[in-house]
Amino acid sequence: MLTHRIVAATFGALTLAASAFAAVPASAAPVASPVAAAPLQAAPAGDLLQQAQYYGPRRYYGRPYYRPRCFWANRRVWNGWRWVIRPVRVCR
Repeated sequence: MLTHRIVAATFGALTLAASAFAAVPASAAPVASPVAAAPLQAAPAGDLLQQAQYYGPRRYYGRPYYRPRCFWANRRVWNGWRWVIRPVRVCR
């Protein structure tokens, strides 16, 4: 049982180490070099709008209804002998 855990932990550590040292192409770099940035600046704005996802117009649900944080409600309460209905302050 313990050897299976050791083997699994070793496999996981090797997998993480291999993925950390994997070669990443230069096109995936988050910051472009100044030479490569020129074509990006010359791209028309229409291309950026086509790439963005559009979810339609935002829905308006009206003003939110804020209920009071504490209110009084009639609840069943055990008084030691029987259940009775008493006004109880309920806070949420």
